Amino acid sequence: MATTDSPPGARNTDYAQALALAGLLAGASLSLSRLYVGNRWLLPTWLTMAAALGLAALLRRLGLGQLLSLAAMAAGFVVVAGILLFPHTLLVIVPTAETLSEMAGAASTALTAVSEQAAPVGVTAEFVLLTCAGAWAVTTAADGLAFRARQPLLALIPALGLFVFPAVVKPASPAWYTTWFLLGAAGLLLFEGRARLATWGRWVSSARSRPGVGWRLPLTPAASTGRWLALGAGLLALTVPGLLPGYGQRAVLDFREGAGSDTGVALNPFISLRTRLTSQEDVPMFKARTTRRERWRLMVYDRFDGTDFAPSREPRSGLAPFRGQITGEQDPDLPVDQVSQSIEIQELGSFWLPAVTAPVQVDAGRRVLANQTFASLTINQRLRKGFEYTVISQVPRVEAADLAGPVDYRTHLEIQPYLQTGNLDPAVRQQADTVVEGKNADTPFKKALAIQDYLRENFRYNLNVPALSAGGNQLRRFLTEVRAGYCEQFAIAMAMMARQVGVPSRVAVGFTSGEVIDNDYLQVTTHDAHAWPELWFPDAGWVPFEPTPRADGTVAVPVYTTPSGRLLTGEAGPDNQPASPTPTPTPLERARSPEPNAADDPAAGSQSGNGWLRRPVVQAGLAVLLLVALVPGVKWARNGLARRRAGHRPRDAVAESYTEVTSWARDAGIGRRRAETPAAYARRLRDDFAGDADPLVELTGLFERAEYAAAEPESDQAHRARRLARTARSRLSGRLGWRRRLVAAVSPRSLFAPRPVARH
Repeated sequence: MATTDSPPGARNTDYAQALALAGLLAGASLSLSRLYVGNRWLLPTWLTMAAALGLAALLRRLGLGQLLSLAAMAAGFVVVAGILLFPHTLLVIVPTAETLSEMAGAASTALTAVSEQAAPVGVTAEFVLLTCAGAWAVTTAADGLAFRARQPLLALIPALGLFVFPAVVKPASPAWYTTWFLLGAAGLLLFEGRARLATWGRWVSSARSRPGVGWRLPLTPAASTGRWLALGAGLLALTVPGLLPGYGQRAVLDFREGAGSDTGVALNPFISLRTRLTSQEDVPMFKARTTRRERWRLMVYDRFDGTDFAPSREPRSGLAPFRGQITGEQDPDLPVDQVSQSIEIQELGSFWLPAVTAPVQVDAGRRVLANQTFASLTINQRLRKGFEYTVISQVPRVEAADLAGPVDYRTHLEIQPYLQTGNLDPAVRQQADTVVEGKNADTPFKKALAIQDYLRENFRYNLNVPALSAGGNQLRRFLTEVRAGYCEQFAIAMAMMARQVGVPSRVAVGFTSGEVIDNDYLQVTTHDAHAWPELWFPDAGWVPFEPTPRADGTVAVPVYTTPSGRLLTGEAGPDNQPASPTPTPTPLERARSPEPNAADDPAAGSQSGNGWLRRPVVQAGLAVLLLVALVPGVKWARNGLARRRAGHRPRDAVAESYTEVTSWARDAGIGRRRAETPAAYARRLRDDFAGDADPLVELTGLFERAEYAAAEPESDQAHRARRLARTARSRLSGRLGWRRRLVAAVSPRSLFAPRPVARH
């Protein structure tokens, strides 16, 4: 039964609810670890959350209204952020104008860097300021919903947003902190039920039917059955999925064919490739087996907007089924080398399929689409980890003779858009004309070589050039002031200088060939991201050039642009020797056939190399063993907490000593029966164990007197009960075999059995 009075102990419940909310927010914040390199962000973030919870509790205690509380919380964040991140600007602990100025500057810097750097990023004061601001806002919202609105369940919404946001920025599988977050969510769900129950009024019936104290459930048969059901459901959830056929394998049917988003490679190469190249973490994008090492192309860009290259229209608007070739890619009369590739996607969240130029056959297990304008292939959805496909490409054997000679591009109307210079800076125009005139270049091929040589010989490769991080006229600053940069600057510079001198050009984005790993696989990572210019010649098609002077050897210079390869037949080389025939790139030591078999399949190889620890049945068994191994520790902690809680009152201490022994006896299989009184239970054990049960008989007497006598027992009786409990357990366990003792240690029965509620 319940009355309409408000329930007692609401403030104590608030303390426990605040603890559950703090655990939930801490678990949610750990999801931010995927955004940072290192964990130096964690302490200021947690201190910010703790300060927000404490300040919110103080404001509630003072009785401030919601508007005043929000203003106080905003001011509190300035104080906390100043103490944690800008202590040198404070007047003791009071923020000054310098504090506000530095915070504004740091926030502006961080917001700019967010669009330029890829996660994970280094821990800086600017990024931590944004993180702490978000954590403060989430904590304020969750606290207000849980305490002011008295809706603990709604507090999950801002915490869930904090938990999910990092996965949107950097998709990855959940980590161990998910368990922490779920435990906090379970705690708030418990308080949601308690909050609803509290509105019914005060419980006045017997102690065994009331909701219990603290975290304990009502002491009823239904609650006991519910505990066992919860345990069984948990064990089934951990074990049964691993025993099902196909666990951990790819889906037989995939219905996710809708258009996705290209989160892996943005349409702006300055942003997408710069973030990959400057990322502190070298993330594997994909791995491949191929008959020859070549660069991997994702797509090309055809329009210069004054700063960057970009598509002239939405790339997905022109998708059509791939028919075996991309129009205008190469001259059909050129000799070609067939290159087979088998590719497995790892962390490349791209919309486009990487492939060697020029693909003529793609097998992805589903329909492959192509955009002819941007020379790109797609399956019309974002690539997922583990996706595999095969490609056969025909790589043209281009020689200098195919590119030599004058060309009248005015007769090739389809190429005119690739000659547009638009709003190209006058300084860049002058630079291009000066370079070509200085080399006396009178053909498109010689002009292209002059520009490539100029960039490779007079500029440096450098990933950290702050002057090129943002703003307009980046190309002019790169060519006339900085003279250092990375592949985007070099590719765009050569493409636009080529257009200025009358050679059609575009910019391709993709990856270099990658590094050889086990079994002749090529591993391609974020640091292999690359951009290069492609120029068009009527007798060859689109031909790549390489102006980037990357010294690490990852960028291969096309043979026809090398000192010997660029010479025509009969021309003398640097030492007045005839030019040697054009060499072909060196293949991998072990080539693969165009049609892969099961032995060469990357997925099959990875499966066969799995150890026994990766088998689902073994993993499920280990999970069960881990749970069993945790039981003794949980029992020990629970008994210790119960003894500490009962130590303030002798009557509770005696009851706890008796409960601890009988709980152990229940796990050992010699527990008390349902209709058995404590005295009858003691007599039965004396009959079974003779004198070894005497300590339990004496302890039972102390327990009955403490429970039913009017006078409070003395403290020495509580100490006596504690000693009798240890002696009784020791003697009884000595009479049991090792199997029964082991069962008693790992059995979880006592964890789910109700403990007696002390009378107050």
